Amino acid sequence: MADRDVDVCVVGAGFAGLAAARYLVGEGKTVAVLEARDRVGGRVWAKQASDGTSVSVGGTWLGKDQARMFDLVGKVGLGVYPQYDDGDLVIRMDGRNHRFGDLAGDPTWWWALACLGMAFARLNEMAATLPLDRPWEAPGARELDAQTLGEWVSSWWNVPSDRARTLLRTSLGMLFSVDPAQVSLLGSMVLARGGRDDGFQYFVDASITETHLVDGGGTPEVARRLGSELGDALCTSAPVRRITQTDDGVEVTADGLTVSARYVIVTAPPVLSGQIEYDPPLPDAYGHLMRQMPAGAILRAVTVYDRPFWRDRGYSGQSAAPASPVPVTIDQSPPPPTTGAPPPRGVLSSYAVGARAIELATMEPARRKELWLRELVLRFEDEAAGRPLDYVETDWSAEQWSQGGMISHFPPGVLTSCGSVLHEPYKRVYWAGAERATVMHGLMEGAVRSGEETAQEVSRKLGAQPPATG
Repeated sequence: MADRDVDVCVVGAGFAGLAAARYLVGEGKTVAVLEARDRVGGRVWAKQASDGTSVSVGGTWLGKDQARMFDLVGKVGLGVYPQYDDGDLVIRMDGRNHRFGDLAGDPTWWWALACLGMAFARLNEMAATLPLDRPWEAPGARELDAQTLGEWVSSWWNVPSDRARTLLRTSLGMLFSVDPAQVSLLGSMVLARGGRDDGFQYFVDASITETHLVDGGGTPEVARRLGSELGDALCTSAPVRRITQTDDGVEVTADGLTVSARYVIVTAPPVLSGQIEYDPPLPDAYGHLMRQMPAGAILRAVTVYDRPFWRDRGYSGQSAAPASPVPVTIDQSPPPPTTGAPPPRGVLSSYAVGARAIELATMEPARRKELWLRELVLRFEDEAAGRPLDYVETDWSAEQWSQGGMISHFPPGVLTSCGSVLHEPYKRVYWAGAERATVMHGLMEGAVRSGEETAQEVSRKLGAQPPATG
């Protein structure tokens, strides 16, 4: 006997699951949302610094064309503020720091920057040939899928500058949380295509993205408020173990709870979705796709200071240091209380990804923190970087219900062999999530769009069928 009997069971309470459930409730459908964690948000999460500052340690930033996320922010009573982008980006290469604003006049850098721009343009031109919802049908798809993004970048014919290749590997590696050598060239373009006309630059250039942060608790607070709206329909600490289908409905078995529903929408990351037992078993392509869409490794540290000291030196807080185990930083400070006033705290977000993140994770925590802060001191040429009020660290690979970075990627050969089921339900089982999105693939915006679009499809199915009895 099921503990709950509803129209739709939603597995996962990240933004895809919350958006799907919200849409269905608005359509008058009954839902049960089963979340494995003891919180909502999925790969969006807030932690508390020792001074009480709430810091986002997962998905954080919103940008241009992310209308659904901005709409949800407003609907739950929150606002946004622009990413701090004044001052210079720091590039640390060859053992010294370079201000990005000075590089255009440096003849030793002009060629590297030109090659970097041309490489992005070429990648974006190829990405534009992908059908938005069927990338595996792109011209030359099998050849593109057999090649890795790393192989393309390593070719002198594509990127004829050592410095440009190094910077490109760093920025692209950050996007996927793995070395580009592990990502299919075709698969990488799914992300670029989702950024629309701006391609890869949408994801690596805050000025193009027109980046904003959420005021009043960040994106985790948006998720928390969306979850609160669901009331008793939301069940946390309920990991789903089994989904059984019949001709008439589904039975979803979680720890401590069983839900009977007409349909189920699974919004967990692909690797976790593939660990659920399905009865009857899914056709091979579905299982292979989910098992072969891994999430890379990412370690994120958020350092809190009494003020954003880097701004005093004319830095934006953004930096790239390809040779460092902590290759990227970005300003994550809260907004000032009044116009022209300094922010109440300086907050810097920094990252290690891929093999470096895995290596750092093996270190004793105090040693890792010491190394990490030393890298920040080198980057910003200020001892204040090594003396934060707090240091908040998150290893996403160690999170049981994430098992890796902020987005899953497509290794070579996966899209052209299994991609045709990426957006396809199997009978009464539907999937949604950032990795299932077409527009804004891999982002919170993509997760919301995917959740809502899948919920619309399921709602239409419910409307076309007679109501359940009993």
